[in-house]
Amino acid sequence: MPTKKHKAGEDCLGREFTIIREFAAPRELVFAACTEARHLAQWWGPRGFTAPVCEWDAKPGNKIYVVMRAPDGTRYPMGGEFREVVPPERLVTVTGALDEQGEFRFEIRHEMTFVERDGKTKLTMHSRVIRATPGAGRYIGGFEAGMTQSLERLGELLTQSAGREIVITREFQAPRELVWEAMTNPRHVVNWWGPRGFSTTIETMDFRVGGEWKHVMRGPDGAKYPNHSVFKEIVKPERVVYMHGGQREGGPGVRFESTWSFDALTADKTRVTIRMVFPTAGERDFVVKEFGAVEGGKQTLMKMGEYVAQMLCKPFVIAREFAAPRELVWKAWTERDRLRQWFGPKGVTLKTANLDFRPGGMFHYGMQMPDGKEIWGRFDYLEINPPSRILFVNSFSDKDGGVTRHPFSAQWPLQMLSESTFTERAGKTTVTLKWLPFEATEEERQAFEAARPGMTQGWGGTFEQLAEYLAKG
Repeated sequence: MPTKKHKAGEDCLGREFTIIREFAAPRELVFAACTEARHLAQWWGPRGFTAPVCEWDAKPGNKIYVVMRAPDGTRYPMGGEFREVVPPERLVTVTGALDEQGEFRFEIRHEMTFVERDGKTKLTMHSRVIRATPGAGRYIGGFEAGMTQSLERLGELLTQSAGREIVITREFQAPRELVWEAMTNPRHVVNWWGPRGFSTTIETMDFRVGGEWKHVMRGPDGAKYPNHSVFKEIVKPERVVYMHGGQREGGPGVRFESTWSFDALTADKTRVTIRMVFPTAGERDFVVKEFGAVEGGKQTLMKMGEYVAQMLCKPFVIAREFAAPRELVWKAWTERDRLRQWFGPKGVTLKTANLDFRPGGMFHYGMQMPDGKEIWGRFDYLEINPPSRILFVNSFSDKDGGVTRHPFSAQWPLQMLSESTFTERAGKTTVTLKWLPFEATEEERQAFEAARPGMTQGWGGTFEQLAEYLAKG
């Protein structure tokens, strides 16, 4: 509602008004609708108006130029500039109507904030006139009324798409350019694409507008899922849009438009949002129920995060051969009572060990150091392939199972991505451990690099204890 009232022709400098709207849509979608030209053109302007020209590239310092066309054909040009863009929380612009010579009749500073709660988004738009020419009052009054109608049209647009969308978001502790490379280069994509347990074969990925992407995913049960996409829009390193079609081999097909958005939160942190829009709500529900699309999408981005961690840092690798069959070594790593007898560096006693050995489960343990201090840790299991491979995230912990910092180093990575593999030959088993920082800052990665000699000593002692345990039969 307006906070001040002015008549047409009065000096409007400093005039303020605030409009608040709540939309039944996630914040990322509402923010995208307000910052991407292809969406904005569908709702900007009063009822009956269209926006045939919409130059709206939401980056700080970029210019704005929108031409609205009234039902009678009259054109109303608007110019401006982006001042602040903080996805998906805040957008600040300065805009104003242009006269026949392209000069501003007035300029208004708009601050839009986006707050999400329970899947709904409250948009607050606070506007203040910062420049006004004589007689601009009637234009400013029209702008306020038009903006109110515009946001009503936005609500209708979002309502029309409600139930037809899947939106999945994840933040990566990595520069946007690196995340873009991991998500758009086929030699990287093949290493992480698909939910856990799936593998992907890429037949072609012609990454250009109009290019085709053909790939086949194979599920844990051996079922094949052929996919065919065509890229519609590529704005490096910000956005990719493509039309996607896929199916389970021999089953019904599905089609949707997918948009990948890459937002640079800091120089070393990137948010990726995947938005899939289906032709109907029924088709969207079919994909969720039949293919587990929501959980599958989350797992896919999690796997991408694991791969990005490998792009950022060379893993620490240590291997040891044990004079024992693989089945026995596997049991030593995966059964609680066996783990308690060997796990941990030399001189350390494992006092507490709670094991839920399954994907999504946790191993929570407490170790007593030689000086009497207690240190807690946890494994969060991601993938388990008996008896050959375990993928998990290792963290320091507390007695309640929370994730904590290293008790002696604030710079040590909060999480470590760990992979243990088991191979047998001639009755002997080689255990190979790979260890690297996960979702870590540059400072944490540097601390990891500096600690490589100590890691060799620590894991060497742990393997010594495992060898002694296995020797007992």
